[in-house]
Amino acid sequence: MRYIALFLLIVNIGYFIWAFVRPLDPQSKAYQPKELINSGLMLVSEFEAQTAALALENAVDSKTCSIVSGFATVDDANGFILLAQRLNLVGLLNLTGGALPSQYRVFLPSEPNRSLATRKLDSVSAAVEAAQLQVETYLITRGPLSEGVGLGVFIDAEEAGLVQSQLSELGYMPEIEEIPRSMGEIQVLLRSLNSNQVEGPEWLELSDDRPDLTLTENLCETIAQASQFP
Repeated sequence: MRYIALFLLIVNIGYFIWAFVRPLDPQSKAYQPKELINSGLMLVSEFEAQTAALALENAVDSKTCSIVSGFATVDDANGFILLAQRLNLVGLLNLTGGALPSQYRVFLPSEPNRSLATRKLDSVSAAVEAAQLQVETYLITRGPLSEGVGLGVFIDAEEAGLVQSQLSELGYMPEIEEIPRSMGEIQVLLRSLNSNQVEGPEWLELSDDRPDLTLTENLCETIAQASQFP
């Protein structure tokens, strides 16, 4: 009996020694988590949002944008952008060179059609003449303000504000638009939402009555930040 107990004791000691010194199964090793994008703790929602943002940024950076040059005025460029929007294109005004002081346009908002715009012009002109004001009046025929009544463009914001005040006293509601200027070229950065570049038929329609415009292609990331485009 004593020998049996001694034998069992030796067997148990041998088992414990074997259990502690045997090599670990590779599959039993603890899992090592991969490093997160920001090298720190992150909620699942934050991780998904960051991943989506990176994917969107990469998609925009790989798109081709068009640089349209040859505009004589900011109004021409804004009118071009308006037409581009009707073709489901995204346009962005881009003034190159050093900045110059802005100008300020005083105007009455656009009417639904040319006939109503002409009547508004006649009414304003008569009121200005009767009040003996030195205010220029004319019909705006192009651009986003088309069918509106222009009341002059000024290099001084206070002068524009004075004309606005004078017309307000006559019962009208004029607005003031700031017109940016620069020493360089007036450009429009153009991007298609449906393809990698502006298609031939789209460009033909955009440049139909603008023979002086030129179109060059480049990656969006080299000419504008992605956030500039809607």
